[in-house]
Amino acid sequence: MRILFLAHRTPYPPNKGEKIRAFHLLSHLAKSHDVTLLYWIDDPQDLNHTPFLRSLCRGRVIPVRLNRPFAFSRAVFSLLSGNSFTEGFYRARAFQKELDSLLCGPPFDVVYVYSSAVAPYATSINARTKIVDFVDVDSIKWRQLADVSRFPLSVLYRLEHKRLSKLEIAISRWATRSVFISQAEADLFKATGGEGSIECLANGTDLEVRRLPLGKIHYSLTNGHRDKAGEKLIFVGTMDYSPNIDAARYFAEEIFPLVRQQFPYATFEIVGRRPSRTVRRLTEIEGVRVVGEVDDVRAYLVQADISVAPMRIARGVQNKVLEAMAVGVPVVATPQAIEGIEVQDGEEVLVASNPRDFARHIVQILNDTELQKSLTKKAWSKMNQCYNWEIIGAKLDRLLARQRVSDKLAMQKEDFNRESLMTFENTRL
Repeated sequence: MRILFLAHRTPYPPNKGEKIRAFHLLSHLAKSHDVTLLYWIDDPQDLNHTPFLRSLCRGRVIPVRLNRPFAFSRAVFSLLSGNSFTEGFYRARAFQKELDSLLCGPPFDVVYVYSSAVAPYATSINARTKIVDFVDVDSIKWRQLADVSRFPLSVLYRLEHKRLSKLEIAISRWATRSVFISQAEADLFKATGGEGSIECLANGTDLEVRRLPLGKIHYSLTNGHRDKAGEKLIFVGTMDYSPNIDAARYFAEEIFPLVRQQFPYATFEIVGRRPSRTVRRLTEIEGVRVVGEVDDVRAYLVQADISVAPMRIARGVQNKVLEAMAVGVPVVATPQAIEGIEVQDGEEVLVASNPRDFARHIVQILNDTELQKSLTKKAWSKMNQCYNWEIIGAKLDRLLARQRVSDKLAMQKEDFNRESLMTFENTRL
């Protein structure tokens, strides 16, 4: 089949949650289909990866530069016009021009829209099958941000929540199928007004458990080396992203000091791209180290004693949790961090809703080798059963196969109705 894959940012390199998902789904589709990729890039460095993506896809690969100052001005105008910030940010003539050029060629059998941010472009495409991968209910994330933000940001975030929710529901009305990262997200979307065919297509992770070389560290900040090797706790994520900033700060300020009461030489490593000023200042807390961007976060995960996911704002599936479970590192998380992941508290992970319980679980794992083994064994087994990219790719194939059957039946019905109408007209004559 000829598939047009639209994305709101480059799917390569797969170094953050949504890019990991986009890359693996794109790679799977490209194995069996003629895939054309049209996508935004917000970092000039991403142009360096265009040759690789072209080697992956049989069809054309077209990156479109996103001018952030212009994007922000469009977004503000969109808000003032009664639409969402998101719509304006990603709506531009340059992208539409490239799309129009593609549509002048042979028709596409399927349009796979990755993210509601670029879904409005698909309304102009004459394709029978339009699959919109929302990933998660993004509008809810804005509501969560509003709940933890101060005025005037709280007002703006709440406004974006309402307008983006309206857009998401409108998209579901014309999309052939709406896809979400977990059944919990799919159910939530239905509850908030989502319509049409709504399905779940989970995230996956690399299940190779191995010691990896540390590679290049692009940024590192610490308040000094410990003269004794202590227990290592780790948090991974893109560190200019508000929910991750909030999580790192919450752990460093409210949970980590409680852990150090029991383990005075424990360290807390924050690993991830573009650490914000707020994150960098956390190194003022003894034992906190901000590593920043690294070549492969798994190399740091496997050297940690525990991976923490203290998310208070979260949507969809947290890849940081999947990655830790896949490489055999015990996970302690908040309930928000494991939403949409098929795990149980006390089986594959330990879950805590407040700082004291969170610290208690960490201490419990550090003191109990058998508990460590039990958690990691059950976690890896769950990853292998439910979050293997091969399994998810096969599910995507079945989704497309079902849609092809539906399309054929619809075409046969249209042909029958057309022939019936012609027969009726001939009878009248």
